[in-house]
Amino acid sequence: MIYELHIRRGQLVNTDPQRRCYDGCYASSRVDWSPWELWIRDYTFDSLEKAEYTAKLFCREDQQVKAVEVK
Repeated sequence: MIYELHIRRGQLVNTDPQRRCYDGCYASSRVDWSPWELWIRDYTFDSLEKAEYTAKLFCREDQQVKAVEVK
């Protein structure tokens, strides 16, 4: 089986009606996620373990990475 890495990025959105921001932090906020897209073109993994390990290395608070099986 062959696997690829897909990514989606989050953007913090201020949801406070008064648009308050204290020292760079919103009083109320949410994360809007982009759709999943192929991250690294022309690079695949030959095992799910390798793909998931690499995905964990690149996951951050504002982005998610997952391994997807290629058919």
